[in-house]
Amino acid sequence: MNRRIFPLLPLLVLAVALAILLYRILLGEALYWGLPSLQFVPWRDYAVEMLRNGELPLWNPYNGAGAPLFANYQSALLYPLSWPSFFLPTAWAMSLTAALHLFIAGAGMFALLKRMGANLTGAGVAGLGFGLCGYLVARLGTFPMIYAAAWLPWLLWAVYSHMALRKRYAAIWFSVFTALLLLAGHAQLAWYSLTLAGLFSVWPSFNKRVNWKVWALLAIAGLIGVGIASMQLLATGELLGLSQRNDGVDFAFAMNFSFHPFRAFTFLNGNIFGTPADGSYATAGAYFEDAAYIGLIPLFGAIAALWGWRSRRKTDPLAQTVLFWLIVAIAGFIFAMGANTPIFPFLYERVPTFDLFQAPVRWLLWTVMALCILAGIGVTWWGRSMRLKRWAKRLMAACTAAILVGILGMLAGGNSINTLTPSLFRALLIIGVIGLCAGFLTLRQPERASPQYVRWSAAVFIVVALDLVVANWGLNPTVNASFYDRRVPQIQQPSQGYWLSQSEDNLKFSRYFMFDDYRPAGEHLEAFRASNLPNLNLLDRASLFNNFDPLLPDYFAAYRDLLETYQGYGGLLRAAGITDMFSADGLTSLQNDARQAYWVSAACWHDADESLIAVLRQPDFDPQLRVELSGEGGCDTPQSAESAVWSASLNGTNFEIQANSPGWFVITQTYYPGWEARLDGETVRIERANLAFRAVAVPVGTHRLEFSYSPLWLMPGIAITSLSLLCLVILFLWTKKLTPYSTEAPDYAG
Repeated sequence: MNRRIFPLLPLLVLAVALAILLYRILLGEALYWGLPSLQFVPWRDYAVEMLRNGELPLWNPYNGAGAPLFANYQSALLYPLSWPSFFLPTAWAMSLTAALHLFIAGAGMFALLKRMGANLTGAGVAGLGFGLCGYLVARLGTFPMIYAAAWLPWLLWAVYSHMALRKRYAAIWFSVFTALLLLAGHAQLAWYSLTLAGLFSVWPSFNKRVNWKVWALLAIAGLIGVGIASMQLLATGELLGLSQRNDGVDFAFAMNFSFHPFRAFTFLNGNIFGTPADGSYATAGAYFEDAAYIGLIPLFGAIAALWGWRSRRKTDPLAQTVLFWLIVAIAGFIFAMGANTPIFPFLYERVPTFDLFQAPVRWLLWTVMALCILAGIGVTWWGRSMRLKRWAKRLMAACTAAILVGILGMLAGGNSINTLTPSLFRALLIIGVIGLCAGFLTLRQPERASPQYVRWSAAVFIVVALDLVVANWGLNPTVNASFYDRRVPQIQQPSQGYWLSQSEDNLKFSRYFMFDDYRPAGEHLEAFRASNLPNLNLLDRASLFNNFDPLLPDYFAAYRDLLETYQGYGGLLRAAGITDMFSADGLTSLQNDARQAYWVSAACWHDADESLIAVLRQPDFDPQLRVELSGEGGCDTPQSAESAVWSASLNGTNFEIQANSPGWFVITQTYYPGWEARLDGETVRIERANLAFRAVAVPVGTHRLEFSYSPLWLMPGIAITSLSLLCLVILFLWTKKLTPYSTEAPDYAG
């Protein structure tokens, strides 16, 4: 093999492995299982339409009685690498971008290990282990998580370059990577990544001969990155502060998806308990949340790094980082176990940020990251000693036995995939084969100066990639991109549908998206596409009161909870403008007079939501006779009402109103800051109506009422983002003019 190609060989192998694993995306298909179809593609599809119509994608009027769209952090509309989806077919471009981020993640790990001093083989194994790890590949459909996780190794690369090697330009890259991380759309992984980068920058071994100016420059660079993302952060911050999560999440929700210690066996083989790709997944929980397999050879490499640390820690700069990564791996694993240990519950109660997110298992990002770095270190130390060869022969003997047991077990178990046993035997067979390859490679390793070493390294890369491709095969079902094409909606304006949460969950998780078997959704694609599950409805521009979104405006969430717990639905449904109910059996018209907007002659004021809710719960509550308002005042007597003629636009609503007496015009869209109302051109006050909606006082006569959404964060966000981009340019020019740091780069010896 040409030695000029060899430095790029790991990245080439990674690209080929991803092309094989995700070849259907390259052929034009798109991801659909779970969140791509229920959240990410519908959000982006609607945003694209708004931009093409010359409007900013600030508001989604079709879900949740109207909800912020741009402020929805996971929509990631400002994330630069997602912009191709605004020009190319949306669903396909988003899927292709997600796949690209697996390559970015692997390339980042490769660059980090090279920067830390690992040899090409070690860096290549680390890059393949991270870019193809189960943590990322199994979550590929959760686009924002992949976008965010991909920048973690690059963030650490910038920290190491700046702190350990004294390269000032790395501070600029730290700004860029921080901004990309924060714009990627996943707050949880962004927080974990920034926390890890911060800990890495203050690791005690840095403290020797590191002055405050080095840390100050890195901190300034980080603040510039935050500033670049401020337009998104301000919008999401407002939504978070007004959402059902403004005080954190409750304990049960926070402990959802805790990693069970028994699943640590999946570090030996990702499918040791089966895989949902073929329906053989035989344990509780979600495969995509628990997945953390980095490959058997990388795992051996990580163990080798720990084994060799003691003898090398005073002489090898790589060894001087091992303790840090061991601590990170253990901490991530302990946190990931969540409710399965007393540690995370203790942290939930006493340490800020631990109560902000669900799924402690996602802390495995730290563990996977640390293990891949340790793998690169261990493979760099992969030697040719007689002692190692003796151990390799013992490993090969054990793996041969494992292969025989696996084959015999599979033959005895037949072709059944309904029990755990066949999966265990199949995993044992694969472990044996990969272990046998590792032993053989150890015995056949040539001298590093030999021309044969290039081919040997290539064989290592291929075995690692093949192992991970097999482990992750089938975890990302795809569909023809036409699945996302616009269709005639079952519910057309001004009608609005609603799913009771139990019906929604039963259909979603019992018929289509079962965590132990990915196949049913693919077998019922047309039925799923036509189901109007939230937020599929957004693809067809049909209105649903439901909103499948992590952050919901708190007033809307409270009203939704009221609907779920109260059985006298008539008045509550009409007050929300709900005309139809969905269930697993289809659409049922309620035959009521619910409207998206209406005029009422009377209002009753409530100084506390408790009294307002008490009225909404009354069986004779009629929203079209009297509106219940939040504030101080009395109660009017209802009079006869005149109807309103109205028409809706994409980002607001305009009404022509004829009123024979003073009254209130109610619109069943979520009460949320940033909305403005103009009556005959004059700004008027919007009141919170019927707990969650909007109302405007209307005098006698013919009037034109216009609603528009102009959020308070928009102009400050644009200003701060623009100023931060200017600061990034200034930082670039400033660092170029400075004299270099001392060329004598400190090591990690503490």
